This record gives sequence, C-alpha cells and structure tokens, in this order.
Amino acid sequence: DAEGADVKRAYKTLAKRWHPDRNPNCSSCQETFAKIAVAYETLSDDSKRAAYDSSGDVASSELKSPRSVPLTRENFDELVTFSNDVWIVQVFKPKDGSCSQFHPFWENQIQKHGHLVRFGRVDITNDQGKWLPVKVRVLPLVLKFSRHLGAPEIFPITAVHETPQTLMKFVLTSFPNIGLPLHLDAYGLQRWLGSSTRKPKVLFAIPGKSEEERYKSHLVPRKLAARWSEIFEFRTADTAALHRLSTDNLPAEVNRKLPPQDKASEQAAVFLFPAEGGAREPRAHALFPWPTGEDELVLQLLSLAEHVGPTVSARSTELLCRSPSIRRVYCLVLLDPPDSSIARATTELRDSRQQYMKEVAEIRASGGEVTEDEDNFVVPALRLYRQPRGLQPSIASCHAPKFSQVEKVLGGAGAFLVDLDTNRIAALKGLSSFRGLYPQIAYEDSLTWVDDALHPFLSLPDCEEGMLERFVRGLRAAPVWQWGVQLLAALFIAEASAKAAVEQSLRWTLGALGLLFVVVLQSPPFLRRAAAYLPGALFAPPLLGV
Repeated sequence: DAEGADVKRAYKTLAKRWHPDRNPNCSSCQETFAKIAVAYETLSDDSKRAAYDSSGDVASSELKSPRSVPLTRENFDELVTFSNDVWIVQVFKPKDGSCSQFHPFWENQIQKHGHLVRFGRVDITNDQGKWLPVKVRVLPLVLKFSRHLGAPEIFPITAVHETPQTLMKFVLTSFPNIGLPLHLDAYGLQRWLGSSTRKPKVLFAIPGKSEEERYKSHLVPRKLAARWSEIFEFRTADTAALHRLSTDNLPAEVNRKLPPQDKASEQAAVFLFPAEGGAREPRAHALFPWPTGEDELVLQLLSLAEHVGPTVSARSTELLCRSPSIRRVYCLVLLDPPDSSIARATTELRDSRQQYMKEVAEIRASGGEVTEDEDNFVVPALRLYRQPRGLQPSIASCHAPKFSQVEKVLGGAGAFLVDLDTNRIAALKGLSSFRGLYPQIAYEDSLTWVDDALHPFLSLPDCEEGMLERFVRGLRAAPVWQWGVQLLAALFIAEASAKAAVEQSLRWTLGALGLLFVVVLQSPPFLRRAAAYLPGALFAPPLLGV
C-alpha cells in the first residue's frame, strides 16, 4: 500500500516524463499521461481507491475517457491556465444521468478534433470545483479556455438531438478567423500589408480545390495562429486566389515567390512581412510541400522567428524552445541584449550550423557515423529582459518568483542555453562569438548542464496576470518594510484625494491624479490595456537585420 506522499511523488515523476508538452504529437504519450492522472486521482481518493482494491479497476460508472486529461486543482493552472493551446474542459459527475447522455458526443469530438484542441475533464464528485473560474450550476458544464479568448466561454447545453452539431461548432470556432476572402474583397491583402500592427505579419498561401477542402486545410494554420499570437499576426489565403489578383492588389515581389500555377496544388508558401505598414516585399519566405503536417509548419515559424528575435516569457518558451517530433530545439537566451547583439548572435548561429553540417557531411563521406541527435537540431536566439523595456515582458515588472535561482546557476553569465525537453540549462561564460556553439552542443563539449533549474511558469516573466492578482501577489511577497511604505503611500493618496474633494482645489486634484498615474504606470496589465487604445504604428517592432 503506497502512502499518500509516495503516490504524489510517483505521480509528479511519471507526469513529468509523459507530459504531452514534452512529447508533442505523440498520441500514445497523451493516453499514457491521462492514465497516470486517472491512477493518481483513484489512489488519492479513499472511495475510488476502495472500489479499485475490491474490483481491480475503476468503477464502471466512471464514464472512461482515455484521451481526456483529468484535471484537478493541483494541475489546472499548469496545464490549462498557462497553456498556449485551446482547451475544451468538461465538468461532470460519473453517476449523473445528463453526463452519461452527453458522454458519447464528447468522445466523438475527441476522436475527430483531438489533433486541434486539448480535451480535459474535471470530476466534481468529491470536489465541488469552487476553484474553477466559472460557478458550476448545471452538469455537464463544458468550458473553452484560450489565451486569445480572454474569459472562458461556456457551451450552451441544448436539446440532446442538437448537441452533436452545436458541440462541433463550439470546438471548431475556437480559433481566430484569419482567412483573407480574396474572392469577395480583392483589396484585402493590400489593406492588411498597408496597416501597421504590433507584431510582424505572417501570410500562409495554401492550395484548396473546393471550399470544404480549403476550410479543412486552413484549420491547422488557424490553430497555430492562436498558439503563436504572442509573436506573429497571421493571415491565410488560397494560392489560386492570389494568382488571380491584379498587379495593383498583389505586390510583384510576392507574386514572384508564390508556387507556380502548375504546382499550386502541391506546394504552399509562407511569407514574413514587417509590422510597419506599407511593406510590399517579404523579409523572408519559403516553399514547402502540401499537404504537410503541423510539425513542418512549426519549423517554418521557428525559421521566421530568427528575423524577429522574440522575447522569452512564460508562454513563449513553450513555442520557441519545445522540440517538435521531427527536430530537436535548444534555445540560446541573451540577457538584456540590444537589437544589434541579438542580430549578430542569429547570424553567428546560422554560420555555426552551416559549418557544422559541412563537417558532418565530410565525416559521413569518409565512412564515419554521426547519430541523428548530433545533426538534427536547431538553436534559435532569444532575448530575456531583467529590467522593463517598453511593453516587453521583464523579470522586474512581471511575475517570475524563481528567476533568482536561475541567476545563481548562471553565475554572472550574460547568456545561457535552454534544453526545455529535459528541463536543464547551461551557462555560457566568456564567449566572444557563438560560431562554435553547434559542435559544442552536439558533442556537449565544455558545457555544464544543470537539471531542474528552470521552471518556465515560475522562472520566466508572466505578464498575463490581472491587476488585482498582481497586487495581491506583490503584497504576499513583500517584506514588512515594503508594507509600511505602501501603506504610507496609500494614506498620502487618500489624504490628497480627500483634500481635492473638500477644498475643490485644482492643485490638490492635479496632485492626486498625478500620484495615481505614477502608481498605475508600474502595472504591466494597466499598460497593456492602455496600449490597446493607441495606434498600432506606435508599437510596430522592427525586424532584425539578419
């Protein structure tokens, strides 16, 4: 009989090993992770454990769902709240009649759309689910969570015969509509390229013979548009529709780089444009076979990210540093670099990869062996700010309570490597150039890896928390003297506001408003909200000169 502490310790070890984020596009890993979570849930609950001990299986009324991830108070934030994926979450009770009726529809959606969204369930038999962001009033309750949606959306349970169609619509409307309807609006592409945005623009040119085929082929790019919304702004367009545009509506620079019309059904293209409006020539582009898998599209986005120099945050790390199934990814993170340094690092890494691949080819040509792990990897260069810089996430202004532990490991180094798949980092000290980094990684030459030093959601900046959450978190972490300072500041602002109201003095009114303005300027959530009302041209980030 395992004790509670032993069960919890074993669960954490196995869950880390089989976590879906560590094993992307591995359906068996996802099922194994779900089984581990079910086992933990069973062994942690006395009644469920007794049923298992007596029968050797979970109770037959459990409404089994092998591909649904069991969610609890302990794992909800890590798996759902901080995820870049869209989550469809069902709150249920196994013995509830309505939940039993709904169960086949739920399983059908997992089978059809499990590759697009993540499905999870919360069993509130012994836990009323008061920790959920929505009050549970009816069962089953189905919620949709996603970064780009803001607040969770609730699925309206209607008549049973309408449930399959409405549930499918609820799932498939999870992603932003990024298609350019060029057959209805010939100026759509020109208008988008002419506008200034807050992120660089990515255009996918995708073939499609029929409307249904085009709809299906655009689903994965729409999924990636939701996941990568922190880094790029996306649009998709049908390749044939692009070819039909006039020269006034389709820049010649784009037209020349589209798949030729005789291969338009076999190839797709991706283009990167600056965030500033008016750009007609793409800064980068690539052709690739179509149809293709999600991993290939992710590799294309990783390649485009080299021109952006993205900022590392709690959410972007999963996108930029987690390896797809077909290639390993290590991340080079520079601390507080200017644009010129990140551009130079990107160029040096590109040179390092070319030189290393040349050496690998020579070794193989001479009869030597090089394992796939030693040549099939990429190293993007990213930046991490410790002090505020505009609206960029920083350690100082956002939630990152464990970054001090990372700094201890770095020992003053200005750059470090991240291997997110194995959760380890290596400090890079005294390097004047990164041109030798690829062979260093391949052969682990003079690299000192430290395990479990980086927890993405605690070690890296998270600016997504609301103003109230940030205030409460700051109070909890503040020492006594900071409490005193904040109390005095609050009393001073209250006194100034009271005098302004009583004396109706313009001087006191301006003083109180000025103090409030200074306070809210320290809040990244407030800055983000305020920036939403300003023109995008003021925040258009320049691309790197690489």
